[in-house]
Amino acid sequence: MSSGEAPARVHRRARGTGSIYASGSGWRVRIRENGRERTWQVPTHEAGRALLKEVLIEREQGVSVRRLADHRLTLNEWLDEWLAQAALSRPRTHPFYRQKLDHVRPLLGNVAMDEIDSRDIRKTLAGLDAVGMSATMLQHVYRSLSTALNAAAEERRISRNPCSGVAVPHRSEFEATTLTVEQAQRLVDLAWDTRLGPLITVALSTGARAGELLGLTWDDLDLERGLITITKTVQWKAGGQHQAGHTKTRSSRRTVRIVGTAIEALEEQRRRCVEARLARPGLARLNLVFPPSRGNYMVPSGAFVRDFRLLLSRAGCPQIRFHDLRHTAGLFLTRSVGLVVASRILGHADPGITARFYGHAAPEDLTTAANAMSALIGGTPTIKSIAVGAFSKEPTPGLRTRAR
Repeated sequence: MSSGEAPARVHRRARGTGSIYASGSGWRVRIRENGRERTWQVPTHEAGRALLKEVLIEREQGVSVRRLADHRLTLNEWLDEWLAQAALSRPRTHPFYRQKLDHVRPLLGNVAMDEIDSRDIRKTLAGLDAVGMSATMLQHVYRSLSTALNAAAEERRISRNPCSGVAVPHRSEFEATTLTVEQAQRLVDLAWDTRLGPLITVALSTGARAGELLGLTWDDLDLERGLITITKTVQWKAGGQHQAGHTKTRSSRRTVRIVGTAIEALEEQRRRCVEARLARPGLARLNLVFPPSRGNYMVPSGAFVRDFRLLLSRAGCPQIRFHDLRHTAGLFLTRSVGLVVASRILGHADPGITARFYGHAAPEDLTTAANAMSALIGGTPTIKSIAVGAFSKEPTPGLRTRAR
């Protein structure tokens, strides 16, 4: 501005139409509604003008500003409303959100939404950390809460998401308890004649997720060619209203090749299904490869978990989760075929996910690669991956073969 130029004139707004003023690094919008003053923090003056215009229009149309930021709306009330929406729009992740947000409710649930700030979020996370919550679970809780509060901000229930000013809790390196080749073979041997035997064998042979396996139908299998096509997964819901839906991601839709013992296990399972249908004709409706003893889909909890743990104990294996069979297969795949092919078989969105989970298995691949290059120029490779053939009928050098 030149020395002779007059300063810009400040225009006052009419009484009752609100105001916008600088506040810290942003701008604050203020308006009185029914004798009560309400304020919102926004990043720019333009954003403040847009918000104030929206508030005034809605007030003229008879819509209370309470819809935009109701100081009486508690976090518990909002979470109930948001989770009800999530149950319809995100049926797969709804149980995950509900479980994680249950950790927050005792600490912040009765606090008014517009009174929650970044300090409250940090104190809540610190409190959960103090009682022994793992770093991984803390991150899940933080992300679930942030997603819920972000939705509230988008609906103008609050001015901003208070989680945006909080650093994401550091997630510890991934560590899963997995089985050795010998332990896996013992488990397959011991479980073979039980109801979980074929399922365990196929899980170790494919690395598929529990929901993907329990959602398989016989139309998804081509045992003559040794192929399993995975296009869906079971979505477990409260009240037993389980249903099959799309896989976790588009890349999770894939075709997996099986050989040897896995095919034998599925042939045995087909024989069992034929016998079960004679006793329960209703089982033919869903045509499931792994039908439940009752209900529409098998659920990996309760009796399922008890039977699985008993088999692990009898086989002398560590008490892993059923999902850790996938991690066991992932390690073997990484060691035998590398990260890229393993990623495709496991249905990961990209090899980076596989590397984050199983990258520590990669050093052995360097020796495998060196042997392959030696063979290319006329040398003789001497080291083979321990994973090749681990669950097929063809024995791998140095591994015990399963006798039945």
